[in-house]
Amino acid sequence: STILDNKTPLGKVIFKESLSQGKNQAWLAKQIDVSENHISIICSKIKGPKIETLLKISKALDIDVDELLKAVSENLKERRTWQGRQE
Repeated sequence: STILDNKTPLGKVIFKESLSQGKNQAWLAKQIDVSENHISIICSKIKGPKIETLLKISKALDIDVDELLKAVSENLKERRTWQGRQE
């Protein structure tokens, strides 16, 4: 079990980029003016952020927004798969 196991695809991108830059969720939260809990929800739950939030994350971490959008798309695929198993 690793720290990435409970992260969504978007959470993995955010976590890896933050880590590679020596940043953490608290730093990112402050940069984009949200709570640390909000960052945690984006990274650990299957819930996508608003486009405005993605743009702020993209700017703060200097990541192409397309990479974040691709990860959000993966989040949605996982959600559909999970929901299909629940029915």
